[in-house]
Amino acid sequence: MPQQGRWIRALRDAAPVLLALALCPLGAMATPGRAGPLERMQDLIGVERTLGLFVEPSVHAWVAARPRLLHALEFSYVGVHLPVTLGVLVWVWVTRPQAFRLARNTFVAAQTLCAVGYFVAPTAPPRMVAGLGYSAAAGPGDHGIGRLAQSPYAAMPSAHTAFALIAAGIVFALARSRAVRLITLLYPPTVLTEIVATGNHIWLDAVGGAAAASIGFGFALWLDRRHRPVVSATQPRTVAATVGIERP
Repeated sequence: MPQQGRWIRALRDAAPVLLALALCPLGAMATPGRAGPLERMQDLIGVERTLGLFVEPSVHAWVAARPRLLHALEFSYVGVHLPVTLGVLVWVWVTRPQAFRLARNTFVAAQTLCAVGYFVAPTAPPRMVAGLGYSAAAGPGDHGIGRLAQSPYAAMPSAHTAFALIAAGIVFALARSRAVRLITLLYPPTVLTEIVATGNHIWLDAVGGAAAASIGFGFALWLDRRHRPVVSATQPRTVAATVGIERP
């Protein structure tokens, strides 16, 4: 493919991703007052307390007693998850082009669902709720440049969880190395620990993120099947080959 044509194709394939990400600044512009978002988080915390599973302040306290670890997790929360996800999409585009559309559409659908959630029911992070013992450190979206790019009330659903599951699922499905696939399985629980320890989410937010990732994958799979030729019943194919993610 000529170089110019490759750039045009790259821009065309990247456009839906960029548009989905652009929903975050739009959500930041529409940020409401604190009362409603704080009440929603308190309601979610109430659910966890009813279940006897509100453990997040204890996790945060343990990490906060180790400032270097807390600072590392805060940096990771802001600066790692999106580059990792976009890096995975670029890797698929370059090395597994037959699977790119499904991977990209899964991300776009999940990101859109998360953004809609922030518009419809903005929810404060638990660190903003007084009396829970969280440190007073500001988070992304609270002020400055971050405030222009992201709403401070974007706790439910957790996009970090959605992106982690999508990135891990893509690598697990496409990587040739068994060791890489097994290591990939550690990424979502690591992200879950990070988002809880920094006080930006509770585990119910992660459940919401997992739901967004699952619905996004289902929608992307539906779109992919609509655009693929019908396979004859006499031609056996693996599930991975049917959705375009079979390893070469």
